[in-house]
Amino acid sequence: MAGLNWYWRRLWAMGPVEVAQRLLKKGYEYQDARRDRWPAVDLSQSPSFPKLPDPAAAPKLLRDALKRDAERIAAGRIRFFGHLDVQIDTPPNWQRDYLRGVDVPTSESAFKLNHRELPGSAAIKPLWEPSRWFGPVCMAQACWLLGNRRSGEHCLDWLEDWVASNPPYIGWHWTSALESGMRLIAFTWIDALLTAFEGREPAGLAKRLAKLRADILPAHVWFTWRHRSFGSSANNHLLGELCGLVLANARWPGLAKLGPGLAKLGQLLEREALRQFHRDGGNFEQALNYQFFAWEFCHEARQALADVLPATSRDRIDTRLGQAAWFFRETQVPSAPWDYGDSDDAFVLPWFVDETRAAAEWWHWIAGNVAESPFLHLMRGPFEATGTGEGLETKPGGWTIFPDTGLAVNALGHWKARLDFSPLGSGSMAAHGHLDAQHFSLWLKGRAMVIDPGTGDYHGNPELRNWLASRDAHNGPFPDGVALARRDGPFLWVAAHPRPLHSLDGEVLETEIRLKGGGLLSRTVKPLANEPIGWLVTDSFESRLGQVGTFTVRWQFAPGCGVERTGDRIFEVTSGSATMHVELGKGWARAELWRPSGDETDGQLDGIVSPRFMKTEHAPYLKLTARPGGNTEFTTRFVVS
Repeated sequence: MAGLNWYWRRLWAMGPVEVAQRLLKKGYEYQDARRDRWPAVDLSQSPSFPKLPDPAAAPKLLRDALKRDAERIAAGRIRFFGHLDVQIDTPPNWQRDYLRGVDVPTSESAFKLNHRELPGSAAIKPLWEPSRWFGPVCMAQACWLLGNRRSGEHCLDWLEDWVASNPPYIGWHWTSALESGMRLIAFTWIDALLTAFEGREPAGLAKRLAKLRADILPAHVWFTWRHRSFGSSANNHLLGELCGLVLANARWPGLAKLGPGLAKLGQLLEREALRQFHRDGGNFEQALNYQFFAWEFCHEARQALADVLPATSRDRIDTRLGQAAWFFRETQVPSAPWDYGDSDDAFVLPWFVDETRAAAEWWHWIAGNVAESPFLHLMRGPFEATGTGEGLETKPGGWTIFPDTGLAVNALGHWKARLDFSPLGSGSMAAHGHLDAQHFSLWLKGRAMVIDPGTGDYHGNPELRNWLASRDAHNGPFPDGVALARRDGPFLWVAAHPRPLHSLDGEVLETEIRLKGGGLLSRTVKPLANEPIGWLVTDSFESRLGQVGTFTVRWQFAPGCGVERTGDRIFEVTSGSATMHVELGKGWARAELWRPSGDETDGQLDGIVSPRFMKTEHAPYLKLTARPGGNTEFTTRFVVS
């Protein structure tokens, strides 16, 4: 019954056009469940894409890192989501969740499988991760850049085993067109890298590559196009699917026989690129790592379409991508990156010296720091963009406001602040949104101090995910007995609060959420530019006009922070060389300090945060309670002497 209820609510999130599209998709699924052949296509390569740089231009730092990574991956030591070290088989068991140690083999049609519910406590994301072929891409990089023939052979070993283990449209790896699109992206670059190596040093890879093209490309292109995402499920999925099709068609023009050609794909790509990012550059899904993920898809496809797109389309895409890159540079802190919203640490291509620092290297590439992003500078050259910061300016008090996305940032001395006044996610589902409106994040001397709690997991631990997305886990004022939205499924919110309002009164930035029934949640943030330097945050909740209601504020500090009470209403927070004081106004009725003891278990949600996808830690927090009656000075001051 729970499943039926979800499908009913999911149906209500669709429009009539989407309902019709889903009926058509069911017809495609019925036809393709029996498909074992595709129209014959010419798989001759176009020499125009992708263009590879001169390997001699790679610095020694990059060569050394790539050599280590290729050896590590060949030995089965890979990283999931860029940071979880996992020992796997070589080639991998493609039907195994290595994080949980569970095998989930199946010969069932992919169209009959529910990838959100795997047997034996397995989860789909760890199953999909090796099949995005980042390992083979890295081994192909080593073959091309280092002249390592054995790495090229290892790469082809893995791909041949994948093809043998995953016949078209059977099993878990054919349940998502985004995953097939990402494999098209990876294979396009693998083919280019190994073909370039063969051109320099023939090593018998060409024949194996030719067979893999025939085995991989028609089935993947057919599936990615016919089963692409649409409607309320599109998000960055459709963008990734289009990117895979664009790259494959740019390298093998004959694939246009199985779907649209580059001209049509270019039109669709332009539409999706403009949908993915607001005019101020922020990602419409309200999830910061997806800013990076979606941007990569757009950029890769834009490069492949360079000779196809009309000049006006190129200009519109380039301007929007320039704004999006600048938004990421302004809102993220590379020394201690903390995202907001649902973010799964995904990236499109492993152009990194250290994948554990993928977001930081991307930030440094945008900033022009060659030494901090040598692989991106080798593969993509210096960052070039138009429209960066267009239409935005620094406001009084040092605020830079992104009004379409609903975010403001401020740099004050050694401080960096980020204030959220965004809607709950995007579209009718608000799929990746968190109840983070009015959340305030702080960094001091490049150290994270007050943080967003993170994502956790998508399917493997629903209780954890719901907690980390909740209002109580964020630090915006949380009213007693008032629900700001309701989670009705893994990617479905309903009854969401109205979009917050914002205004700037001098240097004071104020956000408001006007609740149904007349209630009002308010937060103001004032920069303190004189000694002591810092921030004054004032919170309030009116259950009715002029009537104060009970609410709480949870100041969640970063893992590794030490917190001590140093006065009646004063706390000292230290992280490395950064120390700040938290001074509470007299209106707070209660202040509870919680610090991890080291005895916490995975099931304890109190104080839990998620610095990376599928990684959790416990960190201290300060929970404040405001009650009606008495003093209404509900302020929190963050200062350094």
